[in-house]
Amino acid sequence: MNEQITVNLNNLTEEEREQFKTLVDKGRGKSSRESCVWKPKKGEVYYYINDYNVSIADFWNNVYVDKDRRKIGNIFKTEKEADFAKEKAKVKRELERYALEHNDPDYSGNDYYYIIMNTGVKDTSVLEYWKAKVEGATHFTSEKIVKDAIEAVGKYRILKYLFGVDCEEEAND
Repeated sequence: MNEQITVNLNNLTEEEREQFKTLVDKGRGKSSRESCVWKPKKGEVYYYINDYNVSIADFWNNVYVDKDRRKIGNIFKTEKEADFAKEKAKVKRELERYALEHNDPDYSGNDYYYIIMNTGVKDTSVLEYWKAKVEGATHFTSEKIVKDAIEAVGKYRILKYLFGVDCEEEAND
């Protein structure tokens, strides 16, 4: 079935244009990566983290502030998701600060240590460290420093917030 439809896009709102484009792409068999990222509908409640590190509810009005929050990943469906994102950022920053405070400033090696979760074993609560170069990861200049960082920040917080492992039971042991 090959149907042709003519649509005057000037008669549509910006939101309707975006929806129309998504439908046309879907009809052509194209999937838009951006459409995989949640975007609230006009008037829908979403949560964001404000300048005071507080999760705030707002209504999506498709205005620049909404779009800017979405561009940087600062919109969430629930307050719980926003709170999780805050704690994740906090754990990441604690590791980065630990590295800044404890790494050897004169280190001239090419390889650093990084925190990894070994998914190749049944016990996914095992955190390890790995010597390599990893883009975007916090690096440590020695095995001792990475071990101390894991202890200082908390193994179960790292597992939960950076690797998405539900390990509350183990944390209470």
